[in-house]
Amino acid sequence: MIHKKHSRWYYLIGDEMDFSTVAFYNPWWDEKSKNTDFAFHLVDKYERSSFKRDYNGFFDLSGNNLYIVRGPRQIGKSTLLKFTIANLLKSGERRSVLYLPLDTICKSDELRSLLIQYLQFTRYEKKRYIFIDEITMVDQWQRAIKEVRDNTEMGNDFFALSGSSAIDLKRSSERLPGRKGQSGGDILLLPLTFREYLSCKKVEGLPKCQPEDILKMVPADAFELLIKNEILKTEFFNYISTGGFPSAIEAYAKGESREPLISTFWEILIGNIERYGLSRAKLIQILSYISTRLSSRFSWNSAASETEIDTKTFQKYVEVLGIDYLLLTLKHMDQKTHLPSEKKQKKIYYCDRLISDVVSQKLGLQLERSAILENIMTTNCAFAFGKNLDNGLDSITDVGYWYSKEGKEIDLLVNHVPIELKYQNTITSQDLSTIKRHFKKGIILSKHTLDLSGDIKILPLHIFLAITGQ
Repeated sequence: MIHKKHSRWYYLIGDEMDFSTVAFYNPWWDEKSKNTDFAFHLVDKYERSSFKRDYNGFFDLSGNNLYIVRGPRQIGKSTLLKFTIANLLKSGERRSVLYLPLDTICKSDELRSLLIQYLQFTRYEKKRYIFIDEITMVDQWQRAIKEVRDNTEMGNDFFALSGSSAIDLKRSSERLPGRKGQSGGDILLLPLTFREYLSCKKVEGLPKCQPEDILKMVPADAFELLIKNEILKTEFFNYISTGGFPSAIEAYAKGESREPLISTFWEILIGNIERYGLSRAKLIQILSYISTRLSSRFSWNSAASETEIDTKTFQKYVEVLGIDYLLLTLKHMDQKTHLPSEKKQKKIYYCDRLISDVVSQKLGLQLERSAILENIMTTNCAFAFGKNLDNGLDSITDVGYWYSKEGKEIDLLVNHVPIELKYQNTITSQDLSTIKRHFKKGIILSKHTLDLSGDIKILPLHIFLAITGQ
């Protein structure tokens, strides 16, 4: 039996090219090396950054959990995996840790073979920690994962799998019922909200509120909100200049050119569309249309008519970009049912300031500042309070907007609370009229004004975004 097992093992790793490549990505398997050196090299770029997203606490490593990590490209999914690996290496783990980037593998049989080879290689390990990056590159990847989880000792191991396509990860992970351990599940990394950005910048001690909590505030609460007002104003200026992608924040902090980032993200936009077999030319038409109507509502039919692209095709492009976390579709919320209205007009936003800058620069467009600020407000609220985000940014619930039969509009409805952006020096009674007439209570987001005396609370945008969210 022992001879057969060893023969089987040697047969499995006989394809030295495959397994030697895996070993190349996992140099800490060499027991003569120092784990601490590899731990440093894994995250040296992160550690050298002046701006660091906090990657602690995402995973429970104690059980046989399986996590699916999703989000747009370049958001930090690979960094999260490497950060966790580095901590495991520091704790003394070595061959029990597998890091597998799947840029060059396309078939589930190849993935299955590599995992079984690794299982044989680590047959004396009590537990393994398996990190697979960009698993959506592998067609039918869930078959390989399901097989090793069901039929081998890997059912007791930890898995973290990352990918950028929400629809592929969602559909495939749904085919892994009961195989995610006790506390495994989905982890979604999105561009940082302003509150998350402040936490990374160590601006602490801020209140944490839901929109409905703000409706209960009284004038005396203004003192608490004003304690950090000056630093919030400064950091908000920086935040709206960069957006929430860590790489863009880092480039801004170092005074570096954004051209490499602009080019990279433009290639991501094009690549995502072409991966679905769609047209670059139509993408440019659609992005031009969306940019010129950013923060304005429109119907699919009117968009299709103006772009001379048929309705279903226009919807398909928006859906694909939403699924890949690049475009956010905001839907009309029914005032009685509090559900999104599929047949009403939509509003489209970019997932982040960086993406809107990429599109406007590449297409030679100039976005209105008011539209950029509304985009920032909307994405912050959607990321903080929206539900169904695991399916992408085109099917969000619990956050929407509203308009009346007469065309009076409310920018946002968040947990049934109406929110209007009035980013101007003074707020007049006319600015409160739509909320007052149709909702009685609500929130106005201003440039400077803070007034908590009435049923409609007025707060500066930077304070509101700093105190709401996760």
